[in-house]
Amino acid sequence: MRMYGIPLKQSMGSRQMLGRLLLCASGACFIAACPGPGARAASRADRAAGAVIFKQHGCEHCHGPDGAGTERGPSLTTVGKRLKKDQIELQIREGGKQMPPFGDVLNDDEMRELVDYLAHKKKAPRTLPGS
Repeated sequence: MRMYGIPLKQSMGSRQMLGRLLLCASGACFIAACPGPGARAASRADRAAGAVIFKQHGCEHCHGPDGAGTERGPSLTTVGKRLKKDQIELQIREGGKQMPPFGDVLNDDEMRELVDYLAHKKKAPRTLPGS
């Protein structure tokens, strides 16, 4: 018996091989997507600590309460949507675009918590009618 000009026995073997290949490829994609040993998800506690650092280290002096923005600094309410964590960290560490560098002000844990806090800011807060 033939299927598409290929003997059916060969076709079944090819299907099995293709199925196994696809299974292996999907497994490899899954493993590649898993975070590495150094990667970790930000916890609520880390974000809360980041909010405290935001206030304590004067970020709100330029960016306003909760990062809403002022004349001195832009709004950070959607910074997590616009920038990746490494980009946020680079901006904080090295400054630029009229922002001073804070790399020598924050230790590694403070930097990580602040970046986690800012990276979580993806949606602008809703404004109430009449405000």
